[in-house]
Amino acid sequence: MCKLCQDVLGDLPIPHEESNCPLQKSMYCSHCAKYGHRMDQCHSKPLSIYTEPCFVEQLIPPSLMKKYNITTRTPLLVKKEEEPQILEIQDNDRVIAAYLAARSIKAKNRRKALEDYAKSQNKRVVYIR
Repeated sequence: MCKLCQDVLGDLPIPHEESNCPLQKSMYCSHCAKYGHRMDQCHSKPLSIYTEPCFVEQLIPPSLMKKYNITTRTPLLVKKEEEPQILEIQDNDRVIAAYLAARSIKAKNRRKALEDYAKSQNKRVVYIR
C-alpha cells in the first residue's frame, strides 16, 4: 500500500508501490507545470511571476477550452480605483483640532493626523484660506 494513498484515501483496494501511485501521477504542480507532486513539495522555482488574468478564458481550465473549442478572448472588466474625494477644511488649527476631536482622533501633529485620516477614508485634504 502506498503511503500517499493511505494518508489521503484510506484503504485503496488496489495495492501498489509509491512509484506507480495513481494519485501521485494525477497531482499537478503549478510551479514547475509538471505532474507527479504537489506545489508545496516542489523544489524548483516558479516558471513565471504571477500576473492577474486579463481575459475570462484564462479562468477556464485548458482541458475545457479544448473540449468545447473555446478560442475567444473576452476582456475582464477591471474595477478601477476610485479617485479620492476632496475633504475641504479651513486652514486654521482650531478648525482642524475640532474636526479631529469630533472623530475622536488625538494627535500632537494635527495636520499629519488629518492627512492620515483623509487617506484612510480615500479622501484628499484641500485647505481653504
